[in-house]
Amino acid sequence: MNRKWIAAILCAVLCLTLLPSALAAQDYEWTLDDYIWTLQSKRVNGVPIGDALNDAFSEISWQAVQDGDDIYGYCSGGVPGDNFELLVRFTGEFTFEIVDGTRNGETMPNPSQLLLDALGAYQQGHRCDACAGLGYTDACLNCAGTGFAFASACLACGGSGRYACRTCGGYGVMTSDYTRECPFCEGTGVAGTCSTCGGGGYGMLSGTLMMCTDCLGSGEAVCPWCSAAGIKMGYLRNS
Repeated sequence: MNRKWIAAILCAVLCLTLLPSALAAQDYEWTLDDYIWTLQSKRVNGVPIGDALNDAFSEISWQAVQDGDDIYGYCSGGVPGDNFELLVRFTGEFTFEIVDGTRNGETMPNPSQLLLDALGAYQQGHRCDACAGLGYTDACLNCAGTGFAFASACLACGGSGRYACRTCGGYGVMTSDYTRECPFCEGTGVAGTCSTCGGGGYGMLSGTLMMCTDCLGSGEAVCPWCSAAGIKMGYLRNS
């Protein structure tokens, strides 16, 4: 790992606590702590990166720093003879790319392999016994397992056609719960009034008063950050 990056990150962590992000939008500004959450909570095949690395290595450290318009995340841990360093660059509030990584002081030609190995080991060692690692139990009764009901995605199962395992949350592995209140809507799931009906919930269509198809009569616009599917949620998962 390039030593200047480590020095810059450590200096920034000591001098700065929360910085507004150039990548964030709306009224709420994604903070450095939020970016650390993004890195830790990102799931690959159901396994959060935070859980995988914390399980594979001891004394894990998570940090984030802003360098101009770029936001970087730095993760390190382990003991002498079995340690690592990982540097990522965030490309959005919930996305990032791996920039550099070392293992026992040596630069890794493919740093992503470190994550893949840790994720795979965690998945094998923490399989959910309740669903045998499948992530689901029975077929959805509302849509008979098709995933569709009334010409649209089934709301009961989210379009999967199956009931998610309640023990593991549908991931097939036992993990930490990184679910958090959405800061963009303060947990309400609402982003103001519906622009289509103006908040009335209904509108005229060919001379007939009809329920607004965008807000389904609620008169509210759902938060685009946590409720992109059109269903008011109010929380973030980053899966």
